[in-house]
Order: sequence, then structure tokens, then C-alpha cells
Amino acid sequence: MWRLRIALLVPFIVYLLFPTRNYYWDGVAFAIDIEKNLPAGALVHPNHLIYKLCGAALYGLGGGHIRALYLMQALNCLLAGFAVVLLYLALRKSGWSREHGLVAAWIFGFSATWWKFATDANAYVPSIFLLLCAYLLIENPRTAVFAGLAHAGAMLFHELAILFLPVAILLLWKRRALVAAYCTEALAPVAAAYWWAYRAAVAGGATGGFWVWMTSHSPDSGFSFRLLRNVGYTLRGTLRLFFGGRLPDFVRNPLSIAAGVLLAFALVALLVYGWRAVPVRWSRPPWHLLVWAGVYVAFLFFWMPQNTFYRLFYLAPLVLIAGAMFEDTRKNHLAGFALAAVMLLWNFTFLTYPESRVQFNAPLRFALAQHDAWPPGSAIVFHTFHPDLWTISYFNQQAAWMSLERPDLGQMQRDLDYAHSQKQPLWVEQTAYELVDATPQGRQWLMEHERPGELVRFRDEKHEFVFHSMR
Repeated sequence: MWRLRIALLVPFIVYLLFPTRNYYWDGVAFAIDIEKNLPAGALVHPNHLIYKLCGAALYGLGGGHIRALYLMQALNCLLAGFAVVLLYLALRKSGWSREHGLVAAWIFGFSATWWKFATDANAYVPSIFLLLCAYLLIENPRTAVFAGLAHAGAMLFHELAILFLPVAILLLWKRRALVAAYCTEALAPVAAAYWWAYRAAVAGGATGGFWVWMTSHSPDSGFSFRLLRNVGYTLRGTLRLFFGGRLPDFVRNPLSIAAGVLLAFALVALLVYGWRAVPVRWSRPPWHLLVWAGVYVAFLFFWMPQNTFYRLFYLAPLVLIAGAMFEDTRKNHLAGFALAAVMLLWNFTFLTYPESRVQFNAPLRFALAQHDAWPPGSAIVFHTFHPDLWTISYFNQQAAWMSLERPDLGQMQRDLDYAHSQKQPLWVEQTAYELVDATPQGRQWLMEHERPGELVRFRDEKHEFVFHSMR
């Protein structure tokens, strides 16, 4: 039994040992907002209503001594590790052996996209963790009410969790009274929370009606009805759930080389044990698992089909379906463990380990290199707060970051005077520089104050960061 417990803890331990440094942009934005100590109304967002609020509470418990981004990463590592255990328990509850459950748990835990987001700050991991809680609790009449509350929590962390509702209704269909109780427990807290959040957001400056606010999304997101392209995105995205990374990202050091050698052995083992496991006898998986995966696949076929990370919501049912289809035999277990080993080593070698290094993240690498060049008191003016600048500013909080909304030379002079009072140059980020340079007066001001010899520029195949020095 102790060996099993250790085996189930392996994904969690690996998550903690290799947290990503290729941060999800939204996670950095969440951390920035949290550390500003904004009011609750400014922290709610209809797509992931309570995530920043929970992050702010966690940051407050840490007394502000630990960065919000790191706290949210650690929390997701913990919840993702628990989710692996929950998936194991789901198969055990259905009568499968320990070995069968462990195979499925490892395949889930070491799948590429889950592993990546398990070590980052995002709302998907806590939402899916709570959905697995709801799934485990729902079939017992004594715990069905708690399942409804867990589902409510999942929806409050991310709106996509609402698509689990048909699965819950199907599981409870023979007990109609429980269907009504479950829906009440799941939907009433969500409705109340969204109404409160809407009122708080309106007070903070949100516009439009309740429904418009609740269903709002970024301008670059929406439905796509290009069927052939969506088929390709769906197949590609589902494959990327399990295997990720790129061969050119391989890090040439002893750890990666050792992992690559082990990967070769694991591939051989998979071929040997997979061959021995055939012919495969299939069993029809439970209908509720097919509905669970099918509802999400159908919705995501049309909604932002190019985004792989939304597909995390049907990763667990896919793994559970595979677990229910394959026979619970030693031959299948050996083939399954070999597959899990291949996934672990492939994703570690070409995705997780490269992305756990600062060198992989160009904005982060630049930000850390500039830390000493921008001592406390440094002033940096920007116009467009683009995602790369989120990372650069978050890791250089010792500097004062000043937004320039329009080519206001009066503001520029005041910012320059502040920099002089700190005995530092005024740094002007490229978007602000271009805004000022667009007017004749602005060009004249820049010519008078710029020091071209102190220009800071970073450029690679994907990024370019330029900061001009004014004295």
C-alpha cells in the first residue's frame, strides 16, 4: 500500500520540482492585479469569476512576502496532484484494480497540457479538480449535495465547467428528486455570486447589462464554423493534450540526455508490451463518460478550436473512457505503464524541462537581466501594456512603470523631472516612444533628451524589446 501511495505522489513531486518559467500570460496578469491590492470588484472576471479573489486571499495569507504568481503556481501543483489521485479513485470506485487505476492516473498526470498547466497560474486546474470531486461524490445520495457544491465551485473558477451539467443529470436521472436538489445546489450559488460580482464590477466602471457582462469575452475569441479546419484543430488539439513540446527545444545537458536515453528504452518497452497485449478486447465505456467528453468536444469544435488548453476539460473523461475500455489484465497493465513512461519522458525532455528554465522565456530572461540596470527609483514610460511587458514589469517592480495614454509632453517632462530627482534616466518603452515621435513637437523633445548610446534593445526571432534613455 505504501508503494501505491508513493506512486500516486510522483506527479505532484515532479510538478513541484519543475515549475514552468514559460508563464501563461493570463497568470502574470492575474498576479499583477492581485499585488496591486485592488478592490474585489476589480478582481472579478466573468470567465473565471473567483480565481483572482482566491489568489488575493492566498497572497494576503502570505503577508505579501511571497509573489502572487509563485503562490498560485504552488496551489495549482497541489490541486493537480490531488486531481491525479481523484482520477485513480474514480476507476477504483468502478471496480478496477489498483494497477489499472495507477496506469490511468499516470497517463492523466503526465499528459503534456495538463502537466504544463499544473505548474503554472491558471483557473483551469482548480476548476477541473472540483469537477472530479463532483464526479466522485455525485452517485452517493448522501454526498450528492456536496457534489452540487463542488460543481458550483468549478463553475465559479471557470465558466466552461457548466458543460458538466448534462453529465450530472444523466448520472442522477433515475433519482429525479436528486436532480432538482443537485441543480439547485450547483446553480443557485453561481447565480448569486455572478449577480454580486456584476454589481461590484458595475460600481467599478463596467457597462452593459448583466447577460452582456456575464457572456463577455476577449475580441479575438469567438465561434468558428469552418468545418474542415475545425476538424484539424480538434484532432491536433486532442493529440497535444497527451504529447507536447518540440524537438529543437531539447536541452543538451546531462539530465536531458539521460532522459532521452530512458525515453528510447521506454519506447522499446512500449513496442514489446504493446505487441504482447494484442489482440485487444474492447468494452463499451459508460454512457456518462461518453457524454462528458462528447459535450466538451462538440462545444470546443466551434468555440476557439485552435486553443488546446480549453480541451483540458475533456482530458479526464478521455482517460477514464480508455480505462473502462481496456481489459484489467497484467498484459495491458505492462503496456499501459510503458505508455505512461513514454509520455513522462517525452514531455519532460521536450516540453517540461526546457520550459522550467529561465532561458526558454525571452521576456523573463530580459527582465531578470535588466533588474540591476533599473535600480529602485528608475522610471519607465510605456503606452501599450502588451503581454511581454506584463512579464518584464512584474519582475522589475523596483522600477516605477508609468502609462502614457496620449502624446502629452507635459507628462513626459514631469516623468523626466521625477527621474532626475531619483538621479536616474527616464526610460521610454518603444510603444510610448513611437506615440511621442508621431508629432513634430514630440520628435523635437526626443531629440533634445534622448541618449542613443544608452539604448537598450533585445531581439530574437519572436520578440523585440526596445527602451530609450532620456536625460
